[in-house]
Amino acid sequence: MTLTRGTVAVTWGGGTVGYAMDRGGKRWSTTVAGRCQDSGAAGGRALLIRESCWSADDNPAAEYWQRVSYHVRKVDPATGRTLWSYEAPKGIRDLSVPSTDPPVVAVAGGETEITELISLDGKGRNRATIGLANGTYVGECFYGDYLVIDYCPTIAVGAGQAFLRSKDQRDEHTSNWVIGFDLATGATTKKFDSGPGALLYPLRMSGDRLLALRLSEDGVSPGALVSLDPRTGGRTPYFYFSVPLEGQPLTAPDANDVLVQNGRLFFGARAAVGPGGTDKQWTYLVLGVAGGTKRS
Repeated sequence: MTLTRGTVAVTWGGGTVGYAMDRGGKRWSTTVAGRCQDSGAAGGRALLIRESCWSADDNPAAEYWQRVSYHVRKVDPATGRTLWSYEAPKGIRDLSVPSTDPPVVAVAGGETEITELISLDGKGRNRATIGLANGTYVGECFYGDYLVIDYCPTIAVGAGQAFLRSKDQRDEHTSNWVIGFDLATGATTKKFDSGPGALLYPLRMSGDRLLALRLSEDGVSPGALVSLDPRTGGRTPYFYFSVPLEGQPLTAPDANDVLVQNGRLFFGARAAVGPGGTDKQWTYLVLGVAGGTKRS
């Protein structure tokens, strides 16, 4: 299920149905025939639907990814009409959609991890291909449910660029960087270093600026929510923060959800497991952080 422009789109394999967000009535429905089925939808500023198609060659020895191909179609949220369709390269193992507008797909080619980002133009044609340089850059999309295709929390898209973080550098000290890629050419643009003893994670765009989380690795320096300017390369800290010792596991972006909303930073566990027996155990599930305000 996904939300976009007054429409709730639900896909389950046999097709996709669009419901009016205000009244709940059905606006449209689509079906997929033959060896194809809808296998996920991504919303937000636009609606993209992933379609999985199986080859007629049902070789039992073939791997799953050798028998399936992927298409992505852009759909009018009001009518369900297909505006354009994109056919992904053959032989990829999976496809996700980190951004619907501008349209960007993430593909796993030959591996289970993402190997390339592909930006598309206004007609669904390949605009530029961004390679992740054999693991130098990290792009993650999570597949807790095979129909979820747009949960890519470490990939931010905006201002004509896609932003990724580098692989952690731990030779002399812990560090990494965030780098932008031009969606029109695939070339790198600005680079933002974390500085020594810290890691930098892209979160999301705020206008034409990138919001990023800077986490200290020394256990002493505070963390920070920072604003990165892709045009000038400048950075502005929104606020610094520290969290209680019991809440520190929540701050790991690889294992938890991180959200910025209304000037606050929220960390949330993706799952919770209660203690067995009658023993009570307090566990942080959500932690919110806000910047301090100066009082007169």
